[in-house]
Amino acid sequence: MPAETPFNILINAKSGTVLNMGQAAIESAIETSSLPVAELCFSEPEDMQTHLERLSKAEAPLLIGGGDGTIRETAKYLSTHNKKPFGVLPFGTMNLLAQDLDITTLQAALSAYAAGVREEDVDAGYVNGELFLCCASVGTMPEASVFREQNREQGSLLLMPRMFWFVFESLDRHKQERVVLQIDGKMRKFRTPAVVISNNRFKTTTKLTESNFKRATLTGGRLAAYIQTTKTRLAHLRFLTRLLIGNWKEDPDLEELTGRHITLWSKHRKDLVSIDGEVEEMLTPLEFTLKPKSIKLLVPALPSVPA
Repeated sequence: MPAETPFNILINAKSGTVLNMGQAAIESAIETSSLPVAELCFSEPEDMQTHLERLSKAEAPLLIGGGDGTIRETAKYLSTHNKKPFGVLPFGTMNLLAQDLDITTLQAALSAYAAGVREEDVDAGYVNGELFLCCASVGTMPEASVFREQNREQGSLLLMPRMFWFVFESLDRHKQERVVLQIDGKMRKFRTPAVVISNNRFKTTTKLTESNFKRATLTGGRLAAYIQTTKTRLAHLRFLTRLLIGNWKEDPDLEELTGRHITLWSKHRKDLVSIDGEVEEMLTPLEFTLKPKSIKLLVPALPSVPA
């Protein structure tokens, strides 16, 4: 798609980047970029689907600004309606899908999309029928997501160290939790405080400059289960440090298993599940499946240059 084609841009007005920068600063950044714009729409979260329905019917290519939860809701709607492809502007906390696309800042994303785009069909994961583009997790991760939301009003300088120690203590409390995984018919039992199911495998990272949670591919057609089995406080600390600085996949107390269908049993009738950062309570067992190349994305035609 040529760079001169104007974009419609729909932004979640309550996303982290909007709240931190302010709407005026974001409007200025877009206006002064080389990205041609047909319509720029800031929407309250409850009105996002209404605007999405309208803009998805327009001919202009569509960019969505929000966190991974907003991007997930967009994919859910468009995958069941008109299949319109959409691009991603990183406006959230983790921005996992944006990291996969190498557009980790607003400036980098605007420049990358202005240079040209192409369509790519990517895989979608599902847990009990609920779509996820990046990953779904049980145990400590959804607890951490709840903690983050309850303390979001604090600045990052206060929240990040509190978040670290909350996760550390949660790992220690739940280190003896029993979990059974059935992966493509094969059963495995674990004692683990945290299980993450990823839509395709994460890459192994060894450099501080690399994203710690970038996936090797978006079209591999396989789920990947990451089971943490740390048992001591020192092991928890080692693993969390690796999560921050990289090389976490090489931790001796982490196991990676891959398959096309995963069933997870726990001792609970219901589990909290973090789905692309949004927490839901789900009946167990949890059934994870994958639909290859079922989501249409607009991705930059050329690799972005970090801004």
